[in-house]
Amino acid sequence: MFSLIFSGSLLISYLAAHINPDNFWPPAFWGLAYPYLLAINILFVVYWIIRKRWSFLIPLLAIFIGYQSFTNFIQFNFSGTSNAIENSIGIVSYNVRSFDIYKWTKDPKTPENIIQLTKDLEAGIICFQEFRTTKSGLLSINNLKKRLNSKHSIRSKHGTGVAIFSQYPIVHHGEIPFEKGNLCSAIFADLQIGKKILRVYNLHLESNRFVGKNYEFINKKEFKGDEQELNELKDISFRLRYAFIRRAKQAQIIRAHIDQSPHPTIICGDFNDTPQSFTYKTLSDDFSDCFKDKGRGISTTYAGDFPSFRIDYILHDKHTLCNKYKRIKKPYSDHFPILSRLSFIEK
Repeated sequence: MFSLIFSGSLLISYLAAHINPDNFWPPAFWGLAYPYLLAINILFVVYWIIRKRWSFLIPLLAIFIGYQSFTNFIQFNFSGTSNAIENSIGIVSYNVRSFDIYKWTKDPKTPENIIQLTKDLEAGIICFQEFRTTKSGLLSINNLKKRLNSKHSIRSKHGTGVAIFSQYPIVHHGEIPFEKGNLCSAIFADLQIGKKILRVYNLHLESNRFVGKNYEFINKKEFKGDEQELNELKDISFRLRYAFIRRAKQAQIIRAHIDQSPHPTIICGDFNDTPQSFTYKTLSDDFSDCFKDKGRGISTTYAGDFPSFRIDYILHDKHTLCNKYKRIKKPYSDHFPILSRLSFIEK
């Protein structure tokens, strides 16, 4: 019975990527739970095989039906870096959590560490989320350009938003507007790379807006199941539902803009959603995920408490080829930076 329930739950999780939560939100919760449902079904396969029961076919079939979801979650690439890396374009996506403005890491060197780490990655294009700047000093635009070897930059109008730093000239750029009340940003820049123009989108989509008490509840080791805890669970559920719907709307607005791009296109950013989501499916359709191209393992990019999965992405269209993907596991932010190297496909 339990095996059937969890196999059915796994099948429901596959629907999350295809059903807009603005129309029907419950499957989005199953989508968020996908890694756990997958693990439980794998355990049931092993259990029934040990028991020598044909029942192992039920969870096994449920896993195989979602093969695409499985490859979005975990990769076993052994091909390594492509030979074309010498002529490739390096691109970094990094949520820097406002350069630790509120001293979360309790290390005064964190802003410097973030800048130095980003510089050491030697990328020609750098996409920051939760970016802030100051008029002078370490985080001034001029200093960041100098430190990051980037002659060009653009940023969103928000005080804390997104920014693109580039070694390549920016010939056109813009910001994608959202409805009032959206705490997120999306910008794009057209970069002149040799004789070609590459459009780069940098996104930071709606967060779950968890507050301190939510994280305290998530990190609890014992649960009483009393009325207070039920109210806390309801609060978390409401915040998640609201965020699912907001991100879906934002993804559709951005996708409509992307579909009008006249140039080879790359999408970078913090989607705040897992690969088993409507948001990811909307933005990644007809695009390739650099993690799937060259990644290995699970590549968790969020270092916080929830969700501790891959929510940062670099996507590219058919005009470019991914030669490398790497997650850099450094604890300077609540996100890990990701690096890809891409090259144009010559026709």
